[in-house]
Amino acid sequence: MPLTKQDAEALLEQLYATAEVLGNEIKPAAASLMIRDLRDYDRSEVEQALARCRSEISGRLTLAAILERMPSANAFLSPNEAWALALASMDEAETVVWTEEIAQALGVASPILVEGDKVGARMAFLSAYERAVDQAKAAGRRPEWKPSLGHDPQRREMVLQEAVEDGKLPAPRAEALLPPPDKPTTEAGRAQVRQITDHLRDIIAGRDQAAAHRREERRQQQEERRQELIAQAEQRMAERDNAIQGRA
Repeated sequence: MPLTKQDAEALLEQLYATAEVLGNEIKPAAASLMIRDLRDYDRSEVEQALARCRSEISGRLTLAAILERMPSANAFLSPNEAWALALASMDEAETVVWTEEIAQALGVASPILVEGDKVGARMAFLSAYERAVDQAKAAGRRPEWKPSLGHDPQRREMVLQEAVEDGKLPAPRAEALLPPPDKPTTEAGRAQVRQITDHLRDIIAGRDQAAAHRREERRQQQEERRQELIAQAEQRMAERDNAIQGRA
């Protein structure tokens, strides 16, 4: 969810506090630019990244350091992971959940792969994929996951279920893509169908409940950390004042 004006103001204060904790200052113009560059990300994710910066780095706070600690800013698969997924998609029985960048890169590599040059195909794919991802990031786009369905119904169910659990596909969409089951002729078969349907429904409800619980936990952790930062900043200011008075 993009930052609201209130979110941006709150994050600006945390940005200043984080820089202070790291032992340096950040100019208002630079801080405003950083917040502007972070405007398309969720506030809680930016706050978590700032918290990691405070505990993991020393020296100057940079936008790159913040983005490196934000999962959604690095949500694209690595080139090698994308290549493995692309190879799997060439099996007509296999279902994959991939992005447009992977599909485009495979389009570049496929003619080379058909000729039997797997090494050349991989190199062409990696180069095309990296270019596509760089363009997507420059445009501020995040991965948009979409399914490519194979004809193996069991693999389709497993892959779609994993995509739902990983947050790549909404559960209702995945459920709609499942193949219609053969009408079971036994009570055991009917029970299995009910079990699959109930499981997908549980995923839909469970994800919402789990997300709300995680948000509340993050809010409490962030508030505790904010109070800690305030206390640290006040202590540093007091120590600085005492040092100045001592020299006087």
